Amino acid sequence: MTVTVTEEQPEAAENLRESMGIFNNAIRVAAYRGLHVELKLLQMHRTEGPNPVTQVDVLAKL
Repeated sequence: MTVTVTEEQPEAAENLRESMGIFNNAIRVAAYRGLHVELKLLQMHRTEGPNPVTQVDVLAKL
């Protein structure tokens, strides 16, 4: 199986890195301010591929 890098993939990877930094910082701030942060991994199944896409569900409560 050969995987080719499209023009969009490097930009998508950079966007994901940046978003995860912001997301992780928001979790730290919420926990520091006394919120209990719960994370759940969700498996989203797509019609156009055999592999599910992992997403994150977040809940912050007192």
